This record gives sequence, C-alpha cells and structure tokens, in this order.
Amino acid sequence: MSAPAAATQPPASQTAKPIQQSTDFQNLNGFMWFYNTYFDYKYTDITKKLDQFKASGIRVLGFFSPYDGDKTLCAGCDPLDFYSVSPQNGTIQDWKNLVAQAHKRGMKVVSYFVNIYMDENSQFFQNAQQQYAAGDRTSREVSSFTWTTNPNDPLPSLRMGPPWASSWEWSATAGAYYWKLWFGPGFNWDQPTSVAEVKRFEEFWLDTGIDGFMWDVGRLDSRFQEAAVTLPKTYTTNDKWLTFETSGATNAQALHAFGLNSWFNYSDQGNWTNDYTRLVNGQIDVNGLETQLENSDYARSVGATTHAWTIAADDDANLADHDYPSYPNDEVQRVQEAALLAGSGILYGSPMYDQYIRWSPTVRANWDRVLSTVNDNKALLPAASRDRVPAGPSATAFAERRTSEDGKQTALLVYNFSPTPATVTVDLTGTGIDLKQQPKDLYNGGKGAKIDGAAYSVSLPGYGFTMLEVKTT
Repeated sequence: MSAPAAATQPPASQTAKPIQQSTDFQNLNGFMWFYNTYFDYKYTDITKKLDQFKASGIRVLGFFSPYDGDKTLCAGCDPLDFYSVSPQNGTIQDWKNLVAQAHKRGMKVVSYFVNIYMDENSQFFQNAQQQYAAGDRTSREVSSFTWTTNPNDPLPSLRMGPPWASSWEWSATAGAYYWKLWFGPGFNWDQPTSVAEVKRFEEFWLDTGIDGFMWDVGRLDSRFQEAAVTLPKTYTTNDKWLTFETSGATNAQALHAFGLNSWFNYSDQGNWTNDYTRLVNGQIDVNGLETQLENSDYARSVGATTHAWTIAADDDANLADHDYPSYPNDEVQRVQEAALLAGSGILYGSPMYDQYIRWSPTVRANWDRVLSTVNDNKALLPAASRDRVPAGPSATAFAERRTSEDGKQTALLVYNFSPTPATVTVDLTGTGIDLKQQPKDLYNGGKGAKIDGAAYSVSLPGYGFTMLEVKTT
C-alpha cells in the first residue's frame, strides 16, 4: 500500500451546510435482511423482536421476499402468489402488523421484489392456461401474459435478463406458446394488460405500508420506469428506498437520473466483496478507499444513498450449506468493517439474519454497538457530510471527519487497518476542529485522548478504530 496523500480541507462552514433536505433513509442506518421463505421465519416472531432489533442498532428490516414464493427456487423470491405470503411465514395480516409495529418504532420495512415474471406453477398462471384453452383471450389472467402459436415470433424486447433466460415455452394445457422469462411467464413491458397486473400487485404491497424495494434484475429503460420508480414514489407518501440488485456506483448518475435513490457503494458483489474487504485484501489502498467513499458523497449530494453489506458469500440459490466465510480475525475485522462502512455514511447491515445469529456473541455485541452508535449520533448518519483527514505515518492509517446535517455535531473517525497495534497521528490543520479539547468517545463511552495541537495521536489495537465527538471552532 502506498502512503496516503495529504487531503485539502474545505472550510468547515462549507461542508456543514446540507445540500438539500435529507430523506428518511439518510437519517438512519442498520439493515437486517431475512430470507423469510427459505428459513421459515414467521412474521409474528420478527414482530416480537422489533424492540430487540432496534436496541441492536437495526433500523431497516429487509425481506427476500414478502409474497408467497417457491422455497426451492432463488431462495424463495420466485413468485407463486403476489397477493399472499408464504404459509410458513404466517398471514398477510401478520405482515401488515409487522410493518405497522416497525413504523411505530421509527423503523423501515423494505423488500427484494420480483416484478418481472411469475412462477409457472402459480395458480394464477394455471388459470390463465385453462382460460386460454377455452378460447378466452381477454381475462385478467390470460392478458397478463404473452401468447403465440408461432415459436418463431419475435420475443419481447425488454427481457430483464440474459438471452438464455427468455424463450417461447409450449403449454400443453393452453395449446399455445407463452413467453417464459426465468422460471415462468414474463410480464411484457410493451403490453399494457401485462403492465396493469404488475401495477396491481405493486399497489397491493404498497398498501401494506412497505418502504421500498430492491427490484430483481432491473433495467434503465423508460418502459420499466413507472413500475420501478414512479408508482412506488407516488402511490403512497412514505419515503421509499428504491434500487436494483445490479446497481453500482460506476453507473450512479444514470441510476439517479432514472429515479432510483440508492445503489451499491462498490458493486453488486455484496455477499463476497465490499470496500472494506477490498482494502484489507490489498486490492485497494487507503487512497483507493477514499475514492470509493466519495461515491457516498456524490449520492448524498443528490439526496440519495449508497449501500453495502457485511460479507456472507453463500450462493443465494443454494443456501443449504450455511458456509459463511469470515475474516482472518473476525472478532475485530467484522466490527471494523461496520465502523468504516456505516461510519462513513453508507447504508450498511447484514444480508442474512441466519448468518448474523451464527456469529459469536462478541462479534454480535460489538457490531450492534457500532450501529447503535451511528444511529445515536447525527454526525454519523448518511445525511452527515464527510471529509478525509490526513493520517499516518503508515499506509494502513485512515481518518475522516463527519459533520451532521444541521452542523451541530462533528465526529472524528480514525482507523488502523493493520493487524498489529499502531499509533495513528492525524493532521487537524484546516479541519475546523478545535485544537484544545477533550473529545468524547462515542463508541466506548467516556473520554478519548486529549487534543492538544494540530498533530493528534491515538493508539489503536490491530484493526482498531475510534469514533470521537469533537468541538469545532
């Protein structure tokens, strides 16, 4: 790793000013994702644990996926019935109660959601085939899909997947071919009656109070825009978290222009890789890390967020092995990962509750404490501004300043990315931080090392960090 370049600090008065009014999702952090269908989690049980989750720093519950899905395909996101929940999860009323109770606690509920096809074994499609065979061409079921008697007809052009996932499939029941996308009949974005069904089931879930969606696949195509962006934003008034599973920071401007308001801070490799893993694996140095963290700065400037998950690395289509990888020193590195990513204003959390409950009690307790610290301090929320602070002497040292949107709280975050203890010295020149003060230790409680001049040194253990509240001049 190369030594960090000196950072030029803008005046504190400039960085403390909010660029625009922040959204709900810029004022919280801490995601917990549930593979509810695959792992048979009951919505009533999750509801009972809401206070526990909130106390652990979790503010957003994500579900993969809330509707009735086929447990054997895509870990339960494959849609069997868009208008009910998987039986093992409970009832639709259980879901509504969960959402309502989460909202009472200031928490959000989002989901990974497939709105591009339906499972071929769904009762809805079974009815469509039977109706088509009886000569019906206009029923809601039949008109939701695309049919032909000529398998050489052109396939729908917006296929929402690779070429091999799209084909004409013969239905012996219907006596015709239907357009198959992935694991069942696809919704054709050039066919108004097909789009009408997508809008109908999206409205059904929006009526439950859901706060956002990660859309399966997703395409930056105007035909998909109403379903992916316009309807969720306008049908109900709560702030929405809207993203694609394949979204990444390299395409941030186009994603923002399309209407999405969140994307991966790095890329859609969340189960294997994030900016922290790339740093500690040597793929990037601390200068490269700063470049990556600037992705969150751009998102903040346009009223959006970036997101990242702690590594899990199980194949989403085959979770049975439960082979969750860990860092070489998981007891501290997974916690430092949280402190860096969440502390830098990136929406962060666990991609799988089943993984989280298998961590050691120490990892869980300290990881939870990071998220609680972030949520308890406005200077650490995604809405807060961020500036790099020069740190050294080693190339594994990094520091940054966060300032709350209202300018009333400032935090100094210092990291030692080395596996061995180190004293990190930061240069506070030009940061606007008072050079004579006693900082408050936000993560551990109590007081941090006293600041007595522009060269400020803190002693950190291997993979250690400190989160300090500091006064500004």
